[in-house]
Amino acid sequence: MMRCSIILPVQNRASLTRQCLHAILDYPPEDAEIEVIVVDDGSQDATPAVLTAFGARIRRITHSAATGFAAACNDGAAAATGTHLVFLHHDVIPLVGWLDTLVRFAAAHPDAAVVGSKLLFPDDTVQHAGIVIGQDGEAHHMYAGWPSDHPAVNVSRRFQAVTAACALVRRDAFDAVGGFDPAFRGGMGDVDLCLRMGERGEAVQYCHESVLYHLDSRPASSGAMDDTDAQDARLYRSRWAYRVRPDDVQYYLDDGVLAFAYEETYPLRVRLSPLLAVADDADDAIADETDRLLARRAAQVRALLRENIRLKLRMQEGELAGDEAIPPAAFWSIDG
Repeated sequence: MMRCSIILPVQNRASLTRQCLHAILDYPPEDAEIEVIVVDDGSQDATPAVLTAFGARIRRITHSAATGFAAACNDGAAAATGTHLVFLHHDVIPLVGWLDTLVRFAAAHPDAAVVGSKLLFPDDTVQHAGIVIGQDGEAHHMYAGWPSDHPAVNVSRRFQAVTAACALVRRDAFDAVGGFDPAFRGGMGDVDLCLRMGERGEAVQYCHESVLYHLDSRPASSGAMDDTDAQDARLYRSRWAYRVRPDDVQYYLDDGVLAFAYEETYPLRVRLSPLLAVADDADDAIADETDRLLARRAAQVRALLRENIRLKLRMQEGELAGDEAIPPAAFWSIDG
């Protein structure tokens, strides 16, 4: 039986952490032996009390000040005893069977150093179904915002990278590359880790049958990156932008959402799924207003859902802050 060390870096948002831990511990896997290591990365809310309530069911590492996601993951890995490491964000809700599916997939693909899960937004659209490298050299979540039942996102396959919001990693491969680079303090350390493993010939796989909801607890913004994100983006570009291989178009072709028809003379005829792209005219001045309206409305719906989630979580966190003891609680439901 595979021994997995689940590593959960947390910082504030105590209600999210409690919910995630209940989902992990109350529905343990059948095909794996687990230990749960929570790295409290300088929380200033009720998180310490929440973790204390779980007692010996978890192992705790406490940072007096925030070190960043990558460093927190490395500290958790250093304390882990498993042959496989499972990195998990605390703002996910794992569905029953999520880890058994990852374990079985890893057993069937022993060459895979990393196996990532399918992550969904609360509106059942895709948050993560693998990470592609775009023609701009940047990393992009494949088919983000697409329906979760679309055939293109329900294919388990190899990618250059997957997200560490939920990823099972072979311990030997992790150690061989020195773990996460702590220079990445935010969200690009997982892409960097996967790309460094790829340089060593290791495989990175996406398993569509392992499913979790990702509440994405970061504050909504107007699109501007904060200082940490901007720093990570600069570091990624300096390290990978001119070395990494763009691969997104090949996936679109393989999935049949993009096709080219060749005739004796140009221009080519291009067929694409309306879910994939908004077609601009040649001078980039007038775009299809219907597509733009649909994209805006979808973004508005996701923003409203996120705000609703944040309000509910703030109410729960207010309740936690007033509790003398934190009892086990029923899961907070994404259905409200």
